[in-house]
Amino acid sequence: MKMKTCDVGLFRLPGVVLDKEEATSEKIKEMDEWAQSPQGVGQRMTEVLWSFRKESQRDWFILKWSGDEG
Repeated sequence: MKMKTCDVGLFRLPGVVLDKEEATSEKIKEMDEWAQSPQGVGQRMTEVLWSFRKESQRDWFILKWSGDEG
């Protein structure tokens, strides 16, 4: 999945913007479930925007979801 890093909100938290074309409802649901699991990180702000407390969490998210794995 294609994504671009960004800063989110007043405190400029690390964030990611997902590609709208690839962010299907099934993929978003899968990401939400993963984020709620013990190994998941981040919080979905909108359908394509995710926010993280630390850059290392953002990096983990990118590593997990940027590939073609399921």
